[in-house]
Amino acid sequence: MSAVRGWAWTLVVGNLLLASVALGLRTGDADVVVGRPPPSTQAPLPGPTVVVAPPSTQVQAAAATADPEPIPLGDRGEVPSQAGLRRPDAEQYGQAVAFRSEEPVPDDLLFVLAIGSDARPGEPLDRSRADSIHLLAVNPRSGTGTVVGFPRDTWVEIPGHGRGKINTALVLGGPDLLAETVRRLTGLPVHWWALTGFDGLTAMVDELGRLVVPVERRMADRNSGAFFDRGLHRMSGGEVLAFSRDRHSVARGDFSRSENQGTVILQALRKMRVEVGDLAGVRRWVSVLWRHARVDAGFDDVVRLGATARRLDPDRLVNVVAPGGVGTAGRQSVVYLTEDAARLFEDLRPDATVGEAPPPTTTTTEPPATTTTTFHLAGS
Repeated sequence: MSAVRGWAWTLVVGNLLLASVALGLRTGDADVVVGRPPPSTQAPLPGPTVVVAPPSTQVQAAAATADPEPIPLGDRGEVPSQAGLRRPDAEQYGQAVAFRSEEPVPDDLLFVLAIGSDARPGEPLDRSRADSIHLLAVNPRSGTGTVVGFPRDTWVEIPGHGRGKINTALVLGGPDLLAETVRRLTGLPVHWWALTGFDGLTAMVDELGRLVVPVERRMADRNSGAFFDRGLHRMSGGEVLAFSRDRHSVARGDFSRSENQGTVILQALRKMRVEVGDLAGVRRWVSVLWRHARVDAGFDDVVRLGATARRLDPDRLVNVVAPGGVGTAGRQSVVYLTEDAARLFEDLRPDATVGEAPPPTTTTTEPPATTTTTFHLAGS
């Protein structure tokens, strides 16, 4: 992939970072850091290397739990006398506005790793545990792609460090090592990585306006601050963060949390499609990213190539979580991925798409929005 084409799709990451889970703090003067791993990490491997559970280890699927009662808890666990959850207050984004661009559609697939750090005050963003890990696979020609989430406790091979939880790779070697770990796990290249934190997510959402997010089940989690009834919610940056961090009142713990993070990524794209109809709109989105990010490219280049990123249709992107179950490694509770995960990674290799990719997109005008595709894998 050429550097020019790479930067066209780096803008995709900037837009999607509005929605990825941000569990960290600022690095220097940036809330978001975008970088490129070594050339070796940008090349695919012959196949995935999934660490499955040993025969003697019992693995349990993440069991679904019932909706929590709509009663939020106080700071000390008390139940207020008149308590409830925030009611839905939004409608789904409508049809995309017409958008035309003379920029050519790139031919190459793109794989970008979106990372959220759990750094606390005084801790380095790029040397803390990764609490949110998503591989964004995009097929520019077909306009399709996949958002793959990895539970943070996934047991993997960390190059140079043996086996461990995937989230520790960031501690051991920063974003480059985590990118190489994901490459080793999936067999897929990683062309770019993007690391984000609390401040970047909340500030960008607030600057661009609230984000409409679908809540499929009640949330009542005082750890994350997520208190939402079912339905569509117009969320502030802080509310998007709370929704994305909840792993206690969701159906399948970290698996559901990762899926929710992918949902928010797609909603950020929907927002862009209904608001951005020309390069002036692209420039506005880029300027928000630019104020919070450290990137190695010219502003005008990113604006010029932002038109390519704008072509992405979230209804043609599939949101999945790598299939697996909960087991143990020594005394640690870990997530073992299954052979279904290996098959998923192989499926993405030729076209970045689950199943067969549709024909290339030839029109420069956006079609009407379509019905959202929902895709679930066993154990995800």
